[in-house]
Amino acid sequence: MIAHIQHRLNYRYSELVTLDPHVLYLHPRKSSMLSVNSISLDIQPLPVQISKNLDPEGNIQNILYFKQPTDYLSIYMEAVVETTEFNPFDFVYFPFESQKLPLQYSPSYQRTLSPYLTQDAISPDINACAQQLAKAVLWDTSAFLSAVNEFIFQNFAYEIREEGAPHSPEITLQNRRGSCRDYAVLFAALCRAMGLATRFVSGYYIGIAPVDVPNQTHHLHAWVEVYLPGGGWRGYDPTQHEVVSGNHIPLAASCLPEEITPVYGTYRGIAISSLETEVKMQRI
Repeated sequence: MIAHIQHRLNYRYSELVTLDPHVLYLHPRKSSMLSVNSISLDIQPLPVQISKNLDPEGNIQNILYFKQPTDYLSIYMEAVVETTEFNPFDFVYFPFESQKLPLQYSPSYQRTLSPYLTQDAISPDINACAQQLAKAVLWDTSAFLSAVNEFIFQNFAYEIREEGAPHSPEITLQNRRGSCRDYAVLFAALCRAMGLATRFVSGYYIGIAPVDVPNQTHHLHAWVEVYLPGGGWRGYDPTQHEVVSGNHIPLAASCLPEEITPVYGTYRGIAISSLETEVKMQRI
C-alpha cells in the first residue's frame, strides 16, 4: 500500500516570543515493512539550523533551532510511504514455553528489554484486571493479547484529545474512556503485568475503521507493540480493534510515551499560544 501523508501544525502566539529548540518526530519510521519514497519538511519561520539525528531508541528526530522572535510557528510535513501487508500471526513462539503466561524472557533478552518491562504503572487494579483476562484464556499469550484488545475496544468510550500527556492506565481503567494514547498506555500496562515487554508507538492509521470507530486518518494515532519471542515486535491497536498488519504508519516508538511527542518545544515570553492541526492521508 502506498500512502500520501500531509501533516500541518500551526502555532499562534498572542505576543512575540522566543522559540527554544523544538524536537520533531515526524519522519516515518523505516523498517522491513515500511519504506519512505519521499519526504519534505517546511518550517516557518526558517530555523537557523535543523539537526537530523537518531535518538537512543532508533527513531528519526529533527531538532529545530531558532533565533528571531516570532508570533507564529508553522510546521508542514509531506511524505509518500509504502507499507507491506503481512500476516501478523505467521510466526512460532521460541522458546515454545513463551506461548504461556506469565512470560519469562531469557537473561540476555531481559537485559535488553528491561526499559520495556518496567512495573511502575502496575497498580493492584491493573494487575487484577490483567490476571482476570489471562485466566479467562487459560494463560495463552496470543489469546491474552487478543482479549486485551477486545476488552478495551468493547468497554471503553473513545475521545479525541490532540494535546497533553496520556492519562495513567489507572485513570483510564477507572473512567472507562480515553484517547488512543490512553488506550495504548493501558494496553501496555496490562501486558507488562503479565511480563510482556511493550513500547508505545505514535503515527498514522490508514485502514478502514470499524463502524462507530473514529476516523483516525484525520488525526495522529497511537498503538502498542509487544515483544514476542520468535515473533519480534508485534503491533496491537485497541482503538481500531486490529492487530497491526500494514495499515499503520509509525513515526516513533518508545518505552516512554512522553518522549516521542510529534512536536515538543517551549517558548519564552508572556504570550498565550494556540494550535491548529490538520492531517490528510490518501492511498495512491
